[in-house]
Amino acid sequence: MSTLGKVCLVLTTLLLLLAMVPIPGPYGGWSPKLLIIHNEWSEKFRDAREKTSAAIRANSVARQELSKATADIEGLNVGWDQFWVVNARGPNNGPNSPQVNVMPDGRLQLVNLGLNAGLKPRPYTDDDNSQKTMNPTVHAFVGAAEGFIYAGEYVAEDIQASRAVLSPVHILDGSRMQAVRQNQGNVWRLRTLVPVSQRKQNDELNAQLRRIGEMRGRTEANITRQQELKKAAEVAYNIRRGELLGDDTREEVQGRPEFTAGLLNVIEDTEEQRNQLQLDIDALRRRIKATIEEQQDFLDSLNNKVSSRPQSIALEDKSSNQ
Repeated sequence: MSTLGKVCLVLTTLLLLLAMVPIPGPYGGWSPKLLIIHNEWSEKFRDAREKTSAAIRANSVARQELSKATADIEGLNVGWDQFWVVNARGPNNGPNSPQVNVMPDGRLQLVNLGLNAGLKPRPYTDDDNSQKTMNPTVHAFVGAAEGFIYAGEYVAEDIQASRAVLSPVHILDGSRMQAVRQNQGNVWRLRTLVPVSQRKQNDELNAQLRRIGEMRGRTEANITRQQELKKAAEVAYNIRRGELLGDDTREEVQGRPEFTAGLLNVIEDTEEQRNQLQLDIDALRRRIKATIEEQQDFLDSLNNKVSSRPQSIALEDKSSNQ
């Protein structure tokens, strides 16, 4: 055995002896205690790694929520652009206080609110690099008992110094228009922009309302057509019923009693007359047959009497006839 082998053998023996030496402690020698310490630190390391992973995931979720909340706050701060508040009508309002009037066709008339209040056309650059202006979009909100009602999206037209007219972009449904008319004297809030998320939601709802309105129009037209067909069917039914059962209101036609008495009644009367006529014919046939039989019996009896007379009488009768 080489020297290196001898040294390794000696070291191994010493280590084994050292592991078997009884050292005071709850777990015996050095080796078991080292193993237990190693296991404890492994468990602590695993727990720490799991806690770190959970903290990283929670941090990621918190960052996403922070970004969303920051975007919402920025949308609330800058997403509304210009806005105007029209106070509710009352005796304390001055002569130059702005007002909003709902016109019969659904448009909004702005009084004391126009170019002087900042409601101006917006410049923009067209595709051909020409400078043009466009009428501003205004989103209207009207106060109600349950809060503000979104009155819809409008386009400002006929903008003057102290007045303007807002034309609706989407046709309002009846219930919302009624609510706007009922609360037109309350507080109004007019804004040129709404946050993108709310604008998208409003566009989707308006598109859905438009589709529902079209479907409702087609349904109502179909119902109207069905009602007209029902009325026509009822008229035809009454005519046919009168032809079958009779109609006293119709004018009598010579030779056509079914027009007033009814086809069924005329057929029943005709059937009864035919049956009675057949009965009379049958009775007459029976009488004729009985008469023929009586006549035949009478002829047979005469022939029998003639054949039973004496020959002399027959000769006398013959000579007398000559």
